[in-house]
Amino acid sequence: MAAVKKLGPGVKRRRVWMVTVVGPAGCGKSHLARELARGWEAERPDSKLLLMTASQFAAQLADAATTGTIPQFQLRHRKDVHLLICEDLQTLGPRKESQAQLLAAIDDVTSNGGVVLFTSTSMPAAIKGLSRKLVNRMHGGVCVEMTLPGPESRRKLVEEYLSVESLPLTKQEIETICAKSSGSPRELIGLLNQLQIETNLRPRRTPRGTLNLGAALAERQRTLKLTLPEIARTTAEHFGVKLADMKGPHRGQTLSLARQTAMYLARELSQLHYVQIGEFFNRGNHSTVIHACQKITRELQKKPGLLQQVQAIREELQSGNAASRKRN
Repeated sequence: MAAVKKLGPGVKRRRVWMVTVVGPAGCGKSHLARELARGWEAERPDSKLLLMTASQFAAQLADAATTGTIPQFQLRHRKDVHLLICEDLQTLGPRKESQAQLLAAIDDVTSNGGVVLFTSTSMPAAIKGLSRKLVNRMHGGVCVEMTLPGPESRRKLVEEYLSVESLPLTKQEIETICAKSSGSPRELIGLLNQLQIETNLRPRRTPRGTLNLGAALAERQRTLKLTLPEIARTTAEHFGVKLADMKGPHRGQTLSLARQTAMYLARELSQLHYVQIGEFFNRGNHSTVIHACQKITRELQKKPGLLQQVQAIREELQSGNAASRKRN
């Protein structure tokens, strides 16, 4: 997005210092934030970057208040910061002190030549409890709205996926996917990942050589109605561990793999953000969920046993057996 690129490290005669990206979950806000951070890390490895969610900012401030380390907190979030990324602004909460500290951080970072990126599911003025001063400051920057991609954007995303993955799709199949998969980029990638995994497990092509996309798309729609507890519970049962332990601090090999798999499936099969998944598993930092998803994605390419296990969990969830068992 052009507005976010204006926050890049190589921009000369900078005119934009703060951008707020607003859009629904799964539309690519976090992807833009990570790309911006990677650009700074590559071109300015000596720069100081801060990446956090608004709820993490508030939690860190609360810890600092409890331990009497607010000056250190202020120094960390204000001094010599080149890039401040604060995601999910709508989770900041109505606490005046949190908002005052964030406002001061914005002013210090930008006045010293740094840049700030916010992401949110709502425009600043529509966030309940957000102070007028903070709203006005953010409106002083650039507020841009992201929408879900149209057919042409979905086609480009599919083509980009196919350029790095060996998923055999015909032109007609690509058109079908782009026309009928009308959700977020995350949902579209989830569908392609599902087709990729099932293709690796067993031939999906009919005698005519086409994928049964109708069934896959129908499965996808049923899957999107799954709840996070349902996904986590079914995953725990397949790995032979307790859901309570998955949400606890223990890090045994089997337990960690089960937890990471549940996070991966929750991200793929629901419309939840990394932060929401992390909070469910009592992980305060959403980067833990990002790491889990990336790790399981790599492991699925190398370990057929895990691939089959994940597919078995997915099929049980899609068939509705997990929900039926819960009702019984």
